[in-house]
Amino acid sequence: MSEGILFELQFFFRAFLWGVFMMILYDLIRIFRRLIRHGTIAIAVEDILYWLVCGVLIFRMLYLENSGAIRGFAIAAVVLGMLLYLQFTKLLNKLRKKLHSSVKRFILYLKSS
Repeated sequence: MSEGILFELQFFFRAFLWGVFMMILYDLIRIFRRLIRHGTIAIAVEDILYWLVCGVLIFRMLYLENSGAIRGFAIAAVVLGMLLYLQFTKLLNKLRKKLHSSVKRFILYLKSS
């Protein structure tokens, strides 16, 4: 494998991880919102700040790793990382709900016996 292709794959993977990181950061914001109630304006301000920070982070990544050139596959990798993280968390949530319901049924069965 040539050195150029290896660099491109590494760059794609790092961009993918940035997408995952961005979604983890947004999940933390959502947890914060559940702990402390927010109004519509506060949510809008938080979202704007979130996207500004993400934009700066992605620009920084592109600048440092790719001489500032915006590459379509890098943006696609970030979006792919975000989407796969969302799908993974949805799957985990479904599994958690099934496990919870199974344990609940088992406990109710033990109580009725």
